[in-house]
Amino acid sequence: MTFIMTDGGIETALTDRLGQELPEFAAFVLLDTAEGRIALREYYAPFLALAREQRLPIVLDTPTWRANPDWGERLGYGADELARVNADAAAFVRELDEPEPDRAPVAGPEVIVNGCVGPRVDDYVAGERMSAHEAEAYHAPQVRALAEAGVDRVTSVTTLDAAEAIGVVRAALASRVPVFVSFAVTADGRLADGSTIVEAIAAVDRETDAAPEGYLINCAHPSEVAAGLARSAGAAELERIVGFRLNAAPSDDAAPSDDAAPAPERPADDPRAFAEAELALRALAPLATVFGGCCGTDVPHIAALAELERRSGVADGADGADDANEAPNKRG
Repeated sequence: MTFIMTDGGIETALTDRLGQELPEFAAFVLLDTAEGRIALREYYAPFLALAREQRLPIVLDTPTWRANPDWGERLGYGADELARVNADAAAFVRELDEPEPDRAPVAGPEVIVNGCVGPRVDDYVAGERMSAHEAEAYHAPQVRALAEAGVDRVTSVTTLDAAEAIGVVRAALASRVPVFVSFAVTADGRLADGSTIVEAIAAVDRETDAAPEGYLINCAHPSEVAAGLARSAGAAELERIVGFRLNAAPSDDAAPSDDAAPAPERPADDPRAFAEAELALRALAPLATVFGGCCGTDVPHIAALAELERRSGVADGADGADDANEAPNKRG
């Protein structure tokens, strides 16, 4: 079975490892300064080196999680500026693995450039959610800019409900670019609207004629995802899950009341424990092939995933590179 690695949690790594300040947690703003572009290269470089060392294909996200209209407006970016920065992000990531002019080409990993399409809002408020039609109109400019810039695919990332996912998928279909959906789940393994992972996948497939190439789960701890998958163990929809990009630490079990002290941050898993927990999810989603990180993860976590997979004897970098862009889990 193909094993495809990804990069880690770009925003947390940029702040924690590289000391960057990200207004509104937006990494794309770094593209507009020489210093910021250096920091972005320093973020991506060790992941590419790891993929080369392990002979594994790698999915690299563009730094565009916040590069959509509402977040752009908060940061002073209008429609034209956002179109420019999304195109720049795609070109920037594409060029990361190109040889320097004064150096001989070196055989590198299969690099899959994924256009990252983040949610309109972080917090789920039922009365303020978009319909699928509204979500399509909202996300279409970013999806179009990424597609025209030549990304290999786009992914609706940290997606809170099926309606927003449907909108992104329809926007991707209109722009003729392959599309994936990555849902986020809460501490109990459900989406923010209370639906199960299986229910959300079924809803998107039903409304888009199973257009997504596959589904992922991100921005949750492996234990939370395991709880959500176990709730629907054996469901056919779980065969549509192609991967996981998860957090190093669990979320708080419950939000504190107004007069309560904030809950302490939960401790993060060490890289090996994180990798073991994420790879164990294949017992519930057996066709998953993409493994990587989200908040609180960096190179050591991805290296642990690759090393454990290598030791398991499943990973085959030479063969995997040939079918890294295949979608064996697509149905319909």
